[in-house]
Amino acid sequence: MTTFASDSVAGAVDYSFWGRRSLRWQVMAAVIVINLCAALVAFVVVILNAQRATRLEMLSSVAIAERLVQETAERLAETVGGSVSLTQLPLHITGLRHVRIHIEDLSGKIIAEAPSASDAGGEDETDEVPGWFADLVTVDRAETAIPVVENGKTVGVVRISGEASDEIAEVWSDMSDLALLAAAVNITILAALYLVLGRLLQPLQTLSTGLHELEEGRFDHRLPLPRVRELARIVDRFNALSAALRMARQDNLRLNERLVRVQDDERRQIAADLHDELGPCLFGLRANLESIGRVLGRLESDPARRIGERVATMSEILDRVQEGNRSLLRRIRPMALGHVPLAAVIAELLADFERHSPDRQFRLSLENVAEHYGDSIEITVYRCVQEAVTNALRHGQASRIAVSLREEAAGVCLRLAVEDDGLGLQPDSTPGFGLIGIEERIGALGGGWHLAPVAPRGMRIEITLPVRPDNAAPASNERAKTS
Repeated sequence: MTTFASDSVAGAVDYSFWGRRSLRWQVMAAVIVINLCAALVAFVVVILNAQRATRLEMLSSVAIAERLVQETAERLAETVGGSVSLTQLPLHITGLRHVRIHIEDLSGKIIAEAPSASDAGGEDETDEVPGWFADLVTVDRAETAIPVVENGKTVGVVRISGEASDEIAEVWSDMSDLALLAAAVNITILAALYLVLGRLLQPLQTLSTGLHELEEGRFDHRLPLPRVRELARIVDRFNALSAALRMARQDNLRLNERLVRVQDDERRQIAADLHDELGPCLFGLRANLESIGRVLGRLESDPARRIGERVATMSEILDRVQEGNRSLLRRIRPMALGHVPLAAVIAELLADFERHSPDRQFRLSLENVAEHYGDSIEITVYRCVQEAVTNALRHGQASRIAVSLREEAAGVCLRLAVEDDGLGLQPDSTPGFGLIGIEERIGALGGGWHLAPVAPRGMRIEITLPVRPDNAAPASNERAKTS
C-alpha cells in the first residue's frame, strides 16, 4: 500500500457538542431530557391538583366544623337551660382536621382554642414539609364566625378558620413517595436502556471496524451476523460488498499484471528490434566509414582531405547515434535482464551510476536473492533502483546512497530499500512522473511501497514485491558490495 502523498476525502463532520457524542450517549441524553420534562409537567400538575384539593378540603372542613359547633352549642344550651358557657365549648369540640377553632370574647380576646386532630395525635407532620413546597400549595384561608349566646345575650364568638398544613403534609408525603418510586423506576429503565443500547450498537462499532479494514485494503475481513434482524441485513450486505471488492481487486491485479507483462513484452520486442536491426546497420555504417577513411588516407588531393573531414564528422555523429541507441536500449529494457542474474544486473546499474558520478559513494547489499524472478519482477526492481538513485542524485544531491535487496518470508516477497543522505523530500514538492510510474508498476504487481525521511537527513524508500514460487530460481546466498 502506498503511503506517500495519500489524500483522503472526508465529508462534512459535525464537530458540535452534540455531534461529538456517541449514539448511545445521545439516546440516553434524549431519554433523560424527556423524563425531566415529564417530571416537570407532573410536578406542575401535582401542585395544581394539590391546590384545588387543599381548597376543597379546607372549605369542606370549615363547613363541617361550622355545623359541629352549631350543633354542640344547641346541645349545650338544651342541657344547661338555654345558655352556653364559653368555657364548656372547647371540651366538646375536638378531633377536627384542616381547621382551627378559636373561642373569643366580645373584645376579641382568645379565651380558648379547641384542640385539633393533629394536636390530639401528638405528631406535627407539617414540620417535615419544605417551606418552598408549602408556599406553592398554600391557598387563601376560609374563615367563618359563629356567635355564642348566653341568656339571650351574645357573650362571644367561635371563629373557625381553615388550616391547609395538614393537607399540604399529606400531599408532600404522597408526592415524596411517588417521586422516590418514579426515580427508582427511571434509574432502572435507564440502566436497562444503557445495556440494551450497548448490545444493539455493538454491531455498529463492529461495522465501523470492518469499514476501516476495507479502507486499509483488507477485503478478506468478514463480520459475524448480529441477532438484530435489521443490523443483520446491513452486515450481510457488508460481507457481500467485501467479497465483491476482493474479487474486483483480484481481477484488477490480474489485469494490471497482464498489462505490465504486455508492456514488458512490447518493450522487449522494441529493444530486440533496435538491437538486432539498428545495431547491425550502425555497425555497417561504421565499417564503411572506416573503409572510406582508409582509402582517403592514401590520397593526397585537396578534395580527398575535405572528404576525409566529412567522414570524420559522420563518424562522430555515428558515435552519438550508437551511444543514444545504447542509452535508449537501457531505458527501454536492459538486454542483460533475463540472461544475467538479477544481482549482477543491479550491480552493473550501480557501477554505471558510479562511472558517471565518481564523487558519490554507492553501496549494494544483496541477501538470498535468486537468479531470476520473471520479467515483470526483475524489470520492476531494476526501474525502482534506477528511479530512486536518479532522484537521490538529481534532486536530493546525495553523497552516499545505499541499496539493499533481499528475499524474505521463505521466498514470499522481495524487499528493496534505497537510502540516501540527501536533502530529503521538500514540504512543497509533488511526486514526479518517475514516482508515479513506480507506484503504478508496484501496484500492478500487488506490492507496496513507503517513502519516509531518515535522521539526521535524507530519504529512504522501501518497496515490497510479492514473489510467486514458480517465478524464482534457486536463491544464491551471496552478498555483493560496491563503493
